Order: sequence, then structure tokens, then C-alpha cells
Amino acid sequence: MIKNINAEKAYLSLKENTNSKLIDVRTAAEWKDDGYADLNSIGHEVHFISWVNEDGSPNDLFIEEVKRLSIQADDSLFFICRSGVRSQHAGNFLNSNLKLENVFNIEGGMEFGWKSFNLPLKS
Repeated sequence: MIKNINAEKAYLSLKENTNSKLIDVRTAAEWKDDGYADLNSIGHEVHFISWVNEDGSPNDLFIEEVKRLSIQADDSLFFICRSGVRSQHAGNFLNSNLKLENVFNIEGGMEFGWKSFNLPLKS
């Protein structure tokens, strides 16, 4: 089971830890329409890997796409979606398949977490 973390603490952890990654599991339409986290000022990038396809079907390549990030055992992975539900499922699925130690779900996702803390956004 992955751990929940609020968006502000996740942002601070991303800022302080070079071995951390933010994975946005929403769809391309959501990234375009709703914006996404801006991590440029802290020297990170957002990794866009959809948990589901635009039609709602599962992304069968999810694990392979995450593996392309060359994750190390001590990396911290932060998952975010719109509200925190899909990211919880995606993180748990990844954790059960790859057995990683530092996997976090950002509580409230973009809408009720990231934006609520007025963290940097790109639109």
C-alpha cells in the first residue's frame, strides 16, 4: 500500500530530493484543459503517464512507461491525478508489481490538493 501525502509536502520533497519524480496519471485532455504542475523552478520535470486511455480503458503500457523513467531503489515517486483516486490506484498497482519503497499518492490531486496550496502550475 502506498502512502498519502499532501501536495505541499510532496512539492517540498520534490524540491529537496533529486531522486524524486512526479508522475501525472491523468489523460492528455486533462493536461491540456486543466493544466499541470510546473516543476521547472525546482529543477524537475513532470512525467505524463496516463493510468487510463481517453476512452476510459486501462493503459496496458503503464508499467512499461514507468520503467522507462529508470527508477532506482531509493527514488521517491509521487503520483497525482485530478482528485487523488486514479493516482492511488496507479501507485498501488505499480507498487504491487515493482515492490518499490517510496511511493506516494498526492491527496486531493490537482483540484483539491495542488491548486489548493497554490503550487506552481502550467496551463
